[in-house]
Amino acid sequence: MRALGTMLLFFVLVPALAQSDDLSGKVAFVNLTTVQRRGADQGVFAPRVLVRFRSQSGNSQFLAMTDQYGTATIPIEAGTYCADAFGLDGHPARLSSDSIKRFNRCFVATPGKVIEFSLTLAADAKYGGTIPSSGIN
Repeated sequence: MRALGTMLLFFVLVPALAQSDDLSGKVAFVNLTTVQRRGADQGVFAPRVLVRFRSQSGNSQFLAMTDQYGTATIPIEAGTYCADAFGLDGHPARLSSDSIKRFNRCFVATPGKVIEFSLTLAADAKYGGTIPSSGIN
């Protein structure tokens, strides 16, 4: 029983000790662009798209939102990520046939570097919703 208690303590304390508040040497940046396909070789910026980034290590995921121009700059911890698109209402936004391919929606973020990353929504993709009011007038 004592061995079981020691193992349990090990599995709880070691991950907690491994986390550090120091982000130096761990932060990368993503210049994100969301576009909606309009023709074979044409697209327009897609504003206010919610993008979910999932770490391929399985440790984390987070959300980001493009602005009214379809762009955002996001600080991100180094690692390999894949992205999905959603409307602000949380419903999935269909990606173009190119962006649905893993090698077009996944990337490696390297500490101290900036990566240009774009997701293209399908021409018929529906995305929408509004940002809720903060209640402050």
